[in-house]
Amino acid sequence: MKRFIQYQTDRLSAIPNMASAISKKISEFQYDYRKMLEEASLFFEKHYEYEAELAQLNKKIVAYQEHIDIVENYRKEKGKYPLIKGQRSAQRYLEKLHQKIDEAELRIKQIAAERLKARGERYISLEKLIDNILDLLDGPKIFSQFLGTMVLSTPLPNETVRCTRNEKNKPIYITALTVALFEEARLFNQFTSPYLKQALSDIIGYDKVSLMQRHDYKPFTKEQKMAYREEVLKPIVKATLLRHIGSYAPHAEAIYQGNRFRLLDVEQRNKLLAGIKRNSYLYLRQGVGLPQRRFDKKEERDEFFEIENAKLDFMTQLLDFDNQEPELRDLMRIPMVYASFMLSTKEEYDYRNMYRAYDILKDGMKQGEYNANFCALFLRMVGRFPLGSGVYFISHETEQIEKGIVSSLFPKNPEEPYVKQITRNHIQSLSQTEVLVVRSTNIYFESTRDNSGLEEVVFTQRYQPPYVWNANEVWEVQVPALVFWKKDGTTKNSNLAML
Repeated sequence: MKRFIQYQTDRLSAIPNMASAISKKISEFQYDYRKMLEEASLFFEKHYEYEAELAQLNKKIVAYQEHIDIVENYRKEKGKYPLIKGQRSAQRYLEKLHQKIDEAELRIKQIAAERLKARGERYISLEKLIDNILDLLDGPKIFSQFLGTMVLSTPLPNETVRCTRNEKNKPIYITALTVALFEEARLFNQFTSPYLKQALSDIIGYDKVSLMQRHDYKPFTKEQKMAYREEVLKPIVKATLLRHIGSYAPHAEAIYQGNRFRLLDVEQRNKLLAGIKRNSYLYLRQGVGLPQRRFDKKEERDEFFEIENAKLDFMTQLLDFDNQEPELRDLMRIPMVYASFMLSTKEEYDYRNMYRAYDILKDGMKQGEYNANFCALFLRMVGRFPLGSGVYFISHETEQIEKGIVSSLFPKNPEEPYVKQITRNHIQSLSQTEVLVVRSTNIYFESTRDNSGLEEVVFTQRYQPPYVWNANEVWEVQVPALVFWKKDGTTKNSNLAML
């Protein structure tokens, strides 16, 4: 069955192409996501209040009906109404009982209407948020600014808001990485998921198309891109964003005991994870649910709900790490592990840990912990030096050790990042040209330090192992975001050669 209609492509005109517009968009959806989390807490609280009220209402209806049945059965057997203690008239008593049933049923309908209205509003808000995120997941340049801005904007290790802010931003960061990984995996792997196989076959067929502007692939047509966004990327983004939404339910809050970042024992953690999964399902299916539309024909309605329910089932699969296929599990699990280093919520944190993420994933891949194909693609995409991290390199242009901030995904060599150089002769300086920091100039590597002609004491005292630096310290203080992200498309080598 063909699974999509002709999509309106005017949404694609909302994709920003200037650094300032991208930064504004990032701020907007971060704010919208925080609002969604606040509303999710209210949803869970209200959901359980509604459930308790409905249980009471249904219990009362059953009791009222039992009284009615007793009175009516007496009348049928005896041919008259019984005398009821405290009641002037059995008929009047029956009227009161029927009235109470009507009132209870009316309240049940009101609750259903309130829930439906709130569900529709949440669905629309989530769609807006996802559209804004997907606008920034459109090609390597915009992807890089998206992910780099999020890392560079994280609070410093000693700031009290670091854990709270990183926790709220981490799902967005994981979502972007998951989409990037999926897009890479789609080019090199055949998915076994029935939903993905059917959707990709319907939308792309045998076309070699890519969002990442690969030279050996064609760009999506506008119609393909909109269908791909709606039928493939949106379900992935929605499930990833809502993966831990259940942590805002009362059950989880009771375990956290006011501190979402405290260490838990194994029993508490298992109980927490089970509750998070259960309540994330609940939020997806009852908090957001399916889009609400009117239909002129029953056939249209049946087809619509068949497609939307298949999409909802696929999203539910993505939320279930315990029972899903390894390919679906690792699509999110690999980015989640990586994000735990980039946007850490540990109370004790050293920024230098982010440089360990590459080796941790690589070792896990060798030990069979992750899908080898997905992990290899992911590591090739992010490289050893994380986007937004600081590196020192020997510039043969100035013959000095200069600072750079990693500014692009997809390095040709994972150990040779593309950076924006931010110092020249140790003085603050920015240009629109990127620098490819080749291994032989990056002082992170021992061989570079050995061949530099400088004493090791110079490195240990002035730059300190592991010879990297925290770029967050200068972000928006000395390095304005809008200037940093402006690129003229040229690249020079740290060994001076222009590329």
